Amino acid sequence: MKLVFKTYTFLFLLLSGMFFSFNVQAQKTYSEEEVNTEKIFIEASREKILGNYENAVALYKEVLKRDKNNHAAAYELARMYDVLDKNDKAEKSIKMAITLDKSNEWYQSFLADLYQKMRKDEAAANVFGDLVKQYPNNEYFYQKQAYFLVRSKNNVQAIKVYDKIESKFGLTEELIGKKHSLYLGLGKQKKATKELQKLTKAFPSNLEYQHMLANHFQRIGEEEKAKEIFRKILTIDPSDAQANIALASKGGEAIFLSALKPIFLQEGVDIDLKIKEMIPHIQKVANTGDKELADAAIELAQILTEVHPNDAKSFSVYGDLLNHSERPKEALEKYMQTLKLDNTVFTVWEQVMYLNFELQDFDALLKTSNDVLDLFPNKAKAYYLNGIANSEKGNHNDAIDGFQQALMMSAKNKRMQADIHGRLGEVYHNSKKYDKSDKSFEKALKLDPDAYTILDSYSFHLALRGDKLQEAQKMSKRSIELKPNEPRLQDTYGWILYKMKDYDGAKEWLDKALQNGGESMPTVLEHYGDILFQLNDKEQALLYWQKAQEKGSSSELLEKKIADKQLYE
Repeated sequence: MKLVFKTYTFLFLLLSGMFFSFNVQAQKTYSEEEVNTEKIFIEASREKILGNYENAVALYKEVLKRDKNNHAAAYELARMYDVLDKNDKAEKSIKMAITLDKSNEWYQSFLADLYQKMRKDEAAANVFGDLVKQYPNNEYFYQKQAYFLVRSKNNVQAIKVYDKIESKFGLTEELIGKKHSLYLGLGKQKKATKELQKLTKAFPSNLEYQHMLANHFQRIGEEEKAKEIFRKILTIDPSDAQANIALASKGGEAIFLSALKPIFLQEGVDIDLKIKEMIPHIQKVANTGDKELADAAIELAQILTEVHPNDAKSFSVYGDLLNHSERPKEALEKYMQTLKLDNTVFTVWEQVMYLNFELQDFDALLKTSNDVLDLFPNKAKAYYLNGIANSEKGNHNDAIDGFQQALMMSAKNKRMQADIHGRLGEVYHNSKKYDKSDKSFEKALKLDPDAYTILDSYSFHLALRGDKLQEAQKMSKRSIELKPNEPRLQDTYGWILYKMKDYDGAKEWLDKALQNGGESMPTVLEHYGDILFQLNDKEQALLYWQKAQEKGSSSELLEKKIADKQLYE
C-alpha cells in the first residue's frame, strides 16, 4: 500500500530535527513501514522534549531496529545516553551515526564533546583533526584540535596546529599568547621570545605588546634587553610610568627610590603600580631595619598620601614603613587614617591593636578590639587581644570570656592555643582561682613545652603565692636555659631567689638582667632597689626606685617606698 504526504512534513522536521529532508513543494510516496517508523521517531522526540529520556531511548532503539541506516536516530540515541550519563553507550551510538553519515560535522563535534566529558582528550583531538581535514577553512576546528592537544599534554603538536592557524588565518594576540606560553612550558625561551617579537613587529605602536616583551625579558633575566624595550617605549610615550621606573638609577636602593619621586608625583600613574615597586623595599626594611632605605621609602610613602589622599592604600603603606622603622606612634596615626578611608581590611585593624598593645595603651586596645569584634565577629586574634585588654584593665570575667572565645576559634593553631592558656593562667591567678590557674598553665606547657614566656609567667605566679618557691625556681631556671640573655627571665629568677631570702643570689641575677638591657625596665629597677634595701644599701635602693619611677612605673607602692624611704611588699 502506498500513501501520499505533502507539505505537513515541516511538523516532522520540527520534532525530529534530522530524520528526513523533504521538499515541501514536492510530492513523495512512502511505504507504510516508513510512515510507521517516522511516527515512532516523532514519538521518541516528543518523549525527549518532555524529559522522559528512558522512554525516548526505547523508541529511538525501535527506530534503529526498523531502519538500521537511520543516522539521525543513532545521533538522538547518543544524546539521550549522554543525558543519562551512560557514556559508553553514547559513544557507541554516536560512532554508528558517524559511520552512517561521515560528512556530518555535528555528529563528530558531539563525539569530541563526549570524549571531553570522558576525559579522553587525545581522542577528542583526533576527532577535530579529522574535521580539519574535511573542513580546512574552518578555524574553529583547528582551535579545538589544538585545545585538546594541550589538554592531552601534547604541546609540540598543539604548537604545530597554532602555526597552521597563523599561516592560514593570520596573527592575533591570543594566538601568540598561547604559543608563547607553550614554548615557556617546554623550556624553549628563545622561541617564546620570538613569538612576542612577532607581535611587537606586527603592531609596533601598541605599548601593551612592548610591555609584554620587556616584562618577558625581565622574567628570564635579560635586563639589558628589557631596558632596550623600555627605552623604545619612552620614545613613543615619555611619561610611561613602568618604563621610567624600570630605567631609574639602580646605583643603590635608596638612590633608586629617590629617582622614583617624579613618577610618584604624577597623579595619572596608577597607585597600584607605585605600591608594587615599593613592596620589595618595604620587605627589606622589615627584615634588616636599614634606616637609609627606610627614610627613602618613607619619603615616597608621604608623596603617595599627598598625591592619593583619598586612597586608603597610601596611608596603609606609610603605616607599614613607619611600623617596620620602629616608629609605633607615627605608624598608629597612619593606620588610623587608613581606617577612616576604608575600615573593611582586618589586617589594618590587627596592626592597630598590636600597636595599642606595644604602646601599653590598654584603654585604646579595649576600644579598638571591641570595634573590631563588631566588624569581624569571627576573628580569633580580636578576641585574644580583647582578652589581654580586659585582663590589663582588671576586668577578669570579660578577659576570661574573650580568651575562651579565642580558644574555640583557634583550634588548629597550637602555638596560639598555648599562649591563650598561659594568659588564662594569669587571669585565673589574679582572680585567686589558683586551681584553674595551674591547670591553664599546665595545658599551655603541654601544647608548647619550650615556651619560655609561659614558663616565666607560671614561675612568677607560683612565686607570688609563696607556697611553691622550689617549683617556681626550677621552672624559671628552665626558661633561662631556653633564652639565656633575656633580662625579663633573669629578673624573674632573681626575684624568686629574693622571695626565698637568698639576697646575694638575687642580686647576682639582677646584675645580669641590668647588663642585658634591664636598665630601661621599671620592674627590673624596682626589684634591684628592693634587693639593695635588704642588703642594707638603702641609699642605692632609693636611687634605683627613683630610676624605676623615671622609666615609667606608676606603681603606688613604689611611690610609697620613695616617699617613706622604706621597703613595702
